[in-house]
Amino acid sequence: LAVVRFKDEAEAIAKAKMPKDVEERAQREMGRYERMPSLSPESAIARTYLEWLTEVPWSKRTRDKLDLKKARKILDEDHYGLERVKERILEFLAVRKLSKSTRGPVLCLVGPPGVGKTSLGRSIARAMGRKFVRVSLGGVRDEAEIRGHRRTYIGAMPGRILQSMKKVEVVNPVFMLDEVDKMSVDFRGDPSAALLEVLDPEQNRNFSDHYLEIDYDLHEVFFITTANSEYYIPEALLDRMEVVRLSGYSPFEKVRIAEQYLIPKQVGEAGLTEKQIKFTREGLEFAIYRYTQEAGVRELERQIAKLCRKVAHRIVEKKAPKKAVQIDSAMVQELLGPPEYPAVEPHL
Repeated sequence: LAVVRFKDEAEAIAKAKMPKDVEERAQREMGRYERMPSLSPESAIARTYLEWLTEVPWSKRTRDKLDLKKARKILDEDHYGLERVKERILEFLAVRKLSKSTRGPVLCLVGPPGVGKTSLGRSIARAMGRKFVRVSLGGVRDEAEIRGHRRTYIGAMPGRILQSMKKVEVVNPVFMLDEVDKMSVDFRGDPSAALLEVLDPEQNRNFSDHYLEIDYDLHEVFFITTANSEYYIPEALLDRMEVVRLSGYSPFEKVRIAEQYLIPKQVGEAGLTEKQIKFTREGLEFAIYRYTQEAGVRELERQIAKLCRKVAHRIVEKKAPKKAVQIDSAMVQELLGPPEYPAVEPHL
């Protein structure tokens, strides 16, 4: 029975391909676990610790795709405009291709809500051929969220960094830390100070999680952070990042984004087809100027979704014509009600 009990853990340690010092630690913990009675509370704690040691990635990685033409194509497919941001990403990939260095600046995408900061991180991962993982830091106020809890506490577990590394299963993902400007500080510690060790390339080779109590190498991770305003990011943290600003979209860019991305997406989600609904340029401009007033396109997408739902409702109730419903300015006002913002002279 004892052999069966410990067989899985021993095999997991052998397959994990850990660094030598980590494997020695795992073998010591395995020895302690074998000597414990099976019904002891300490036995469950030791087993959980061994599971974390073996399930966190130590050597598995994806191979980078550093073809700049394909990367440019992917970025253009996923995002309209944002030329300065795309150029900066391509510069990073070019340097990686020439130097083969894993070190590099941490990009901080700063811009108003709805301009595509998070989706840009996914596009970067797709362009590089890496896995993508995202952690939202909004409202985090406990240092243990980053570094984990000591094993002496009941219910202790690693911090969000190692939890995400376990989830993504490779040592070199694109790791997005969202809303880095919305962390708080209270009596439980300063999470932004704990992030310094994560984001500083001089320190993150030896990131120390309180739960594992061993150094974990994060230097191959490509970290990206996002924020709505750089003024709320702690100065010491900001000093370790390169700020890339996304200022927002012009009305002309919003029209193109709506035509290429938002309308096809929302028409499909409403169960409609192109034969049932058609957005005119005039209708789009009217919706942009009279129903939205934002730097991004989040509210515009909500209004397009609302238009699609109302057309779907009319089709189900057989109140719509057999041909495609034309979404012009008159139809927009009929479906959405009185305009929310005063008329302005368009300059598209």
